[in-house]
Amino acid sequence: MSRQSTRVRTRATSRAGVAALLAVVFALLYLTASGCGAGDGCGPQGRAGVVETTAGLVSGREAQGLWVYRGVPYAAPPVGDLRWRPPQAPEAWDGVRSCDDDGPSCPQPGAMNLIAAFDVGETSEDCLYLNVWTPALRGGAGTALPVMVFIHGGSFASGSGSLELYDGSNLARLGAVIVTVNYRLGPLGFFAHPELSDEDERGTSGNYGLLDQVAALEWVRHNIAGFGGDPGNVTVFGESAGGMSICDLMVSPRAEGLFARAIVQSGPFDSRGAGMDAVRSLAEAEKTGEEVSRRLGCEAAPDEVAALRAVPVERLLAAGAQAVETGPGGIGFGPVVDGVVLPGDPAALFAAGEIHDVDLLVGANADEANLFLLGMRGQTPAQLVRYVRRLYEPYGDEVLALFPAAPDGPKTAALSKAVTVMGFVAPARFAAASVARAGGATYLYHFARRPPVAGDLGAFHGLELPYVFGNSALTLDVHAGVEGELSAAMMRYWVSFARDGDPNGKGGAGDAASAGAGEPLAAGGDPAAGLPHWPRYDSASGRCLILDAAIRAASAPYRRACDLADRLRAARLAGGG
Repeated sequence: MSRQSTRVRTRATSRAGVAALLAVVFALLYLTASGCGAGDGCGPQGRAGVVETTAGLVSGREAQGLWVYRGVPYAAPPVGDLRWRPPQAPEAWDGVRSCDDDGPSCPQPGAMNLIAAFDVGETSEDCLYLNVWTPALRGGAGTALPVMVFIHGGSFASGSGSLELYDGSNLARLGAVIVTVNYRLGPLGFFAHPELSDEDERGTSGNYGLLDQVAALEWVRHNIAGFGGDPGNVTVFGESAGGMSICDLMVSPRAEGLFARAIVQSGPFDSRGAGMDAVRSLAEAEKTGEEVSRRLGCEAAPDEVAALRAVPVERLLAAGAQAVETGPGGIGFGPVVDGVVLPGDPAALFAAGEIHDVDLLVGANADEANLFLLGMRGQTPAQLVRYVRRLYEPYGDEVLALFPAAPDGPKTAALSKAVTVMGFVAPARFAAASVARAGGATYLYHFARRPPVAGDLGAFHGLELPYVFGNSALTLDVHAGVEGELSAAMMRYWVSFARDGDPNGKGGAGDAASAGAGEPLAAGGDPAAGLPHWPRYDSASGRCLILDAAIRAASAPYRRACDLADRLRAARLAGGG
């Protein structure tokens, strides 16, 4: 049966009248239901697992001690006249909406990254759905749980919050409510045009994907208590474009107060560091939009915006791909510095300390760029040297000097390390230092595990994701041996940070040399118990946690290169290069 045929009928009578009628029905159900008393996970109508949201009742599915809700609408379908408008509240519905199936993912052409290797399932412009995993409805009253909201990566062009890789079950069993989110991507999520800006009351366009993320966080604030979560203790976490999004949200006035903590995994939000523009100006984005309109034949239409909104999504994606140039792993359509959603370059705002009052856990992988260099096959070492020199001018030669090729190693390995450090490791240190200066609790990591199945790719971009979620992916098994132990440790660190603002947990971590896989956390237990201590980051000591077969605290690596990246960033922000 199709999703369309199973959608519940939207409200046809007044909300007040329906509420009165439902109240009578609920009372009767409560009196006649068997075995459904206070504190045992029953919803407001007396049925286990049913939760009331601002738009109506939803039911989920119980699975291995958790309640799981898939395909919960957090905004109205952004279709028709709502294409390229800020997200609107979802229509309310009567009865109980069954949330057993994933909502559609945003239409996408794919991208050169790890996420493109996974099937995102059904796609549709009607894609603004989220998923919830909660252990809180199993029975018995208790303290509201920390909430972790995941924003997926994919170069702002691909991916989905519903990928099996992001199944939140393992994290939820450690004592958190997990939420994963779909948002608009590519030219659906980040399309700007002068006429779209003219019709907007704030005179802007282009950040619809970021506004979707804000709307999802607002949904969490208003609804997550019904799922057992604490709306005052929300952590956003994300990888790659998801991590970049979080850095953007940390400086966006629209997101202030919606989360208390942030976890940024491999988020190269510092423009040009990884060979791409992390953000664009509104003028640049509008120019791209005009080019897309020209390619679609809409520029001469009597109502250009109406013509654009009527273009089939497949044609829009094709025209968007033709209108922008992206290198390996690069960004075509992405966040826009519009003065409203993004008041300025996020790197500049971080440097100035204009960041929301949040705590931060941030880091990068040891071999991020190996994955991207797969897209540059066929280029000679000399061509790659010119690429790096041009990328980091006027400091290109200094960068190359810091990463000389090993006598018996390929030149590409050294160049990959240069892009990894300058584009991912250095921005992570910069973000950590910026938040620490602003007074936030900050923790820096360096993911260095190179599992045998990764081969020459090493600790490539996105490799930490299976460990963070405890879900095996492709040929990587994170359920046993060294990989299982590292995954269990990382999940416990992440949940402890979300709960307490400290990955070491309530009482601080022990001195164990390594972390065992362990069992699901008992009620009231400390997720980080027995793990190696993770030092809080400050620029003076420069300490971080090395996540490898043996977890250990150490000085953050590549200090000289990160210092050089700081100089390059300062010159760019000052207009000097």
